Amino acid sequence: MFKKIFIVNLLLLSIFLISCSKSNKKEEEEKDNRDELTKYVDNLIEKTPSYFPNWNKESFKNRWNYIDGVFLKSIIDFYKKTNDSKYMDFVVKYTDYYINQYGGFVCPDRSSSNQTPFIQDELDSICESRILFDLYEYTDNAKYLTAIEYTKDTLYRMNKTSNGYNYWHKYSYPNQVWLDGMYMYVPFLARYSLLKNDSSIFDDIKHQYEFIREKMYDSSKKLYYHGYDDSDEKIFWAQANGCSRSFWLRSMGWYITSLADLLEYVPENNSNRGYFVNLYKEAIDGILQYKDSSSNMFYQVIDKAGEGANVPYVVYLAPLKNKKYSTDAYIENYLESSGSSLISYSILKGANLGILNDNYKQTGEEIFSGVYDHSFKDNTLNDICITAGLGGGEGKECRDGSFEYYLAEPVGSNDAKGVGPFIMAYIAK
Repeated sequence: MFKKIFIVNLLLLSIFLISCSKSNKKEEEEKDNRDELTKYVDNLIEKTPSYFPNWNKESFKNRWNYIDGVFLKSIIDFYKKTNDSKYMDFVVKYTDYYINQYGGFVCPDRSSSNQTPFIQDELDSICESRILFDLYEYTDNAKYLTAIEYTKDTLYRMNKTSNGYNYWHKYSYPNQVWLDGMYMYVPFLARYSLLKNDSSIFDDIKHQYEFIREKMYDSSKKLYYHGYDDSDEKIFWAQANGCSRSFWLRSMGWYITSLADLLEYVPENNSNRGYFVNLYKEAIDGILQYKDSSSNMFYQVIDKAGEGANVPYVVYLAPLKNKKYSTDAYIENYLESSGSSLISYSILKGANLGILNDNYKQTGEEIFSGVYDHSFKDNTLNDICITAGLGGGEGKECRDGSFEYYLAEPVGSNDAKGVGPFIMAYIAK
């Protein structure tokens, strides 16, 4: 009897020691990851001593823009996690190149006389202004409130679709609604509603999501199309139903993230909250069907895993200035890090808000680990689709929403559209 008890206790001790060993190993890995990512963030901001960002790989420079906004939002999250004031001080310093002492928007480089500091007629301009609420709370400087009001007034003047609620993505893209746009303005508008204690804003936001759910959701795929044309004469990229042809990962990422961030601000007793929660859960469950089981990431074109296409150089690669190719090429669909990071962040945020259970939280962590293992190498985040959109102007006919188009867009590294969501997901873990 004593022998049996001894053996059982020995087995339990062995299990305990193995468990402790695994736990210690996991803690060590977490610490290594934390140290590495802290160095990564510090490196990005240290290489940005003025208004020339180290994270912006496009031409959105010398003006208020969403790419800076995404990155700076992630740095604010980093500050809230670490409570290290150097991160918030950096955001203040960088932002103040673009906002003067009176709360007016300016171009840091005054020699660019032909440039406008705040583009009036596009949703992308609104995105960066969401950080102004945090800056006001941190500094108590009223100039940020002035800039917030200017942003709100600019948004409210923008053109709307036939339903009277949804905004055109840009004035140059008349009657077009893009999934991206919901991230560009909804979190700002939701936070503004709290600032002004105006719950009617959430009524308007609900109408905007209802329109997108009705027009852009594919019930068989459980995914949303990238864009929708609300005009009578459909643009060249639109199908008969007005939707574009493909399911682009980052647009879905922006959309789901807009809902996750919105739910942070919608009061529990608001009558619209239940609708937003259900819409968010539906979108999460829909896209999780397409998670790659090996990498835990998602593909650039979500529903075409393992596929590729012959991409003509003259039609797509040359106009898009994809320097990787000099002739027609067969390009495979690829695991994309920015959209995968957005999905990870959205799920983790939903779990942190108590909307999703621990199983989802584990999934969100697995997606982040997938991006970290697959795409984060040598202090560099790779596999980022640098940009993508839908045509609407001269020279943009190649942006036709096809599978070939999304494969043809250049892929790069350390661009804020990937870096920002990657950091946000890490902080939300």
